[in-house]
Amino acid sequence: MEMALTTFPGSGAEVEEPDWELMIPDQTRGEPESNASWRERAHREWLRITMALRDAGTLAPENRHQIQRLVVAYVRYDRAVAKSFDMGPVIPSPKTGTPMINLWQVEMRQADADATTAEMELGVPPRRRGTVTKAKRAEKVQRASDRYLRPLS
Repeated sequence: MEMALTTFPGSGAEVEEPDWELMIPDQTRGEPESNASWRERAHREWLRITMALRDAGTLAPENRHQIQRLVVAYVRYDRAVAKSFDMGPVIPSPKTGTPMINLWQVEMRQADADATTAEMELGVPPRRRGTVTKAKRAEKVQRASDRYLRPLS
């Protein structure tokens, strides 16, 4: 499944979607399942977040990496939740068999904290939306040289 890079034109901001196939490889170490569904989930989250930011007027190319980190945190969280429910909150230690906390729960909490921080920085939650300034769009300034040089069309 090959996904094309998507840019979001409008209001002077073009934000290029990351190549999820490079970031989320076909298989994760030691796991038989394919990560194609996680790549698709990342794509859907990217679209959802960029649309929300565009509607709020805060989508800007400078936020691309922050948006990417937010999407990755969402995917990490969803994956950790699935693993945590599948394996349970307490699992036997691999070497001794002693009960221990499932490390996927630790990953889930860390991904939640990462996502919360990125959401606040981007102004995604409605409560934080008012604290984020709108993206400034540079307007074309007419200069004397523009009048002197005519277009070659």
